[in-house]
Amino acid sequence: MRHPDARTSARKRLPKSLTAAVAGAAAAAIALPSAISYADPVPPAPAPAPAPAPAPVGEPAPAPAPAVDAPPPPAADPAAPPADPNAPPPPPGAPAAPPAPGTAAGAAPAPPAEPGRVNNDAGGFSYVVPQGWKIADATQLSYGQALLTKAPAAGAEQAPSDTSVLLGRLDLKLFAGAESDNGKAANRLASDMGEFFMPFPGTRVGQETTALTAGSLPGAASFYEVKFTDTGKPNGQIWAGVVGNPPPDATIRSQRNPQRWFVVWLGSGNHPVDKAAAVTLAQSIRPWTPPPPPPVDPNAPPKPADPAHPMVGVPVPVTNAPPEMAPAG
Repeated sequence: MRHPDARTSARKRLPKSLTAAVAGAAAAAIALPSAISYADPVPPAPAPAPAPAPAPVGEPAPAPAPAVDAPPPPAADPAAPPADPNAPPPPPGAPAAPPAPGTAAGAAPAPPAEPGRVNNDAGGFSYVVPQGWKIADATQLSYGQALLTKAPAAGAEQAPSDTSVLLGRLDLKLFAGAESDNGKAANRLASDMGEFFMPFPGTRVGQETTALTAGSLPGAASFYEVKFTDTGKPNGQIWAGVVGNPPPDATIRSQRNPQRWFVVWLGSGNHPVDKAAAVTLAQSIRPWTPPPPPPVDPNAPPKPADPAHPMVGVPVPVTNAPPEMAPAG
């Protein structure tokens, strides 16, 4: 009688146990979630913002918070005229009004021009013309760059000839320009101008001095009256004012463009000097820098000849030159 081998039975039973273990592992892998599906965990959804609490009864609801990126509204211009309530609204998409000429975008508008102020490019200053005076032709002046004459009185055709006003830069054309002190410069200017415009024998009386301030510029003035020896001639009067900063030294270089200006007011017994108006005129002086000239267009046609001088600037061929001036060869 033959007995079965025990090891053979064990080998036959081993595959069944292995099969069961493999099947159990596969079922566990299917049932359990995979641990390598995502590299990172899925972020949770953001929580909704909490609703604002209702305002208590009897109190207004709080205003909503302004947007973080919203720019603040532009400040209103106090100098701008009020808007017309009856003006029609601009059409949609219309461009904004351009800024005023000479002002940058967003810049404040320039202040209005002072009534009566004029600029003198030749003298590098500006001033306010006194009431009752007018600007005259200054091309024939020996000193200064501006001339004022009194307007004719009502019913008169001509202005008085015994009163006038000179204005200009105080340079070395005048001896007073060499004075470093404004007070001494005003006294010297009044003395020299008196001898120039009133070269008659007489006596100086009623001398006065006055301090001036033209904006930030210091100044001084001197006045006197001349009682002529000729009693038939009315007394002469002169008021001279100097405003500005004296040159730093007495060299010619520093005197080329001095920042000082003068006023000489001439009068007489018939038309005396208005001292208060003279002070106001001198103290209205301000430095002025004229704008640069426009660039020259190289393609622009030449300017026409001056009818009064038609041959100026026109080359003229020489046909009768002497033999010694003929070119060699």
